[in-house]
Amino acid sequence: MTLNTIGRRSAAALLLSSALVACGDDDTLIEPTGRTITETAINTPQLSTLVAALETADLAVALEATGPFTVFAPVNDGFDALPDGVVNSLLETDNRDELQTLLRYHVVPGLFTADELNDGDELITLTGERLQVAVSNGTVTVDGVPVLTADVEASNGVVHLIDGVLTEALDIVTLASLTPDLSTLVGAVQSAGLVTALGGDNLTVFAPLNSAFEALGDAVPTDPAVLAQVLQLHVVGARAPSSSLSDGQDVTSLLGPSLRVGLSSGGVTITGPNNTVNVVITDVNGSNGVIHVIDGVLLP
Repeated sequence: MTLNTIGRRSAAALLLSSALVACGDDDTLIEPTGRTITETAINTPQLSTLVAALETADLAVALEATGPFTVFAPVNDGFDALPDGVVNSLLETDNRDELQTLLRYHVVPGLFTADELNDGDELITLTGERLQVAVSNGTVTVDGVPVLTADVEASNGVVHLIDGVLTEALDIVTLASLTPDLSTLVGAVQSAGLVTALGGDNLTVFAPLNSAFEALGDAVPTDPAVLAQVLQLHVVGARAPSSSLSDGQDVTSLLGPSLRVGLSSGGVTITGPNNTVNVVITDVNGSNGVIHVIDGVLLP
C-alpha cells in the first residue's frame, strides 16, 4: 500500500466514520463499547500511565472528538522500559510541549484496523511525521514496536495496544535532556558547543551515565575544545541500532578513531582507543538517531 493510498483512505475515513465504525469485522474487532478513545483508555488498566500523560498534556479531550483516529497506545510496561526518570520528566509542566509532541506521534487520523496494515506501509501521524509499519509472521510492528492487542474499537476510532513508547517523535538531544541520568552529558554537550552537531541526521550516540563522568572526577576536561573531542568520540555518523551490531564490528566515531563492538553472553561492550565500556541500555530511538547508554566515558 502506498502513502498516497493511505492518505486517501484517511480522507475517506474522516468522511465515513460512522459507517466504518458500524461495519467493522466482528472477527478482528473487540465488541464496541460506545466509549470514546479516551474513555476506552481510562477503562483499560494497562494504559493508566498513558492516561496520566494525556491528562498532563491536555490531550484527553482531543481524543474524545469525532475523529476517527487510530491510536497506538503504549502499555504501562512500555513506559516502564524507558530509561529511569524519563516518564517523570515528561510529566513535568515544563516539558508539556515535548510530551504533547510525543503523544501526538502515536495518533493517526483515520481508522486503520490491523488487517488494513501491510508490510512497508507509512502512516502520517498528528505531528506530520511517518510511522513505519512492518508485518512479519502475523506480527504487526510500528517503528519496530510490536502490537500486543489489536483492534480495540472505540466510538471515534480504534486503539492498538503496543509494547513500547514511540520515542522517534523527539530528537536525541531532547531525549537525553529528559533523562536525569544523562544530565552531565547534556551539560557537557552544551559547554562544548555540540548541540547543533547532534541535531544532524542518522547519528548513534554512546551516552555515558552521570556516574561515568563522576568516576573521572577532575579528569573531565574543562576546556570546551578538548571536551568536544571527548564527546565526538562517543558519536557515530550513522544510525546503528543494536540489531545491526555484530561482534568485532568497527564503527567510526566523529572524532576519527574507530570503536570496536563486542557481543557476548554478558552483553554489549564498546572499546575505544584507551578503554572499554559496557552498554547498559540499548535503542533509545530518536527522530535523528539512536542512543545507547554506557557505563563509562570513552577516552581519546
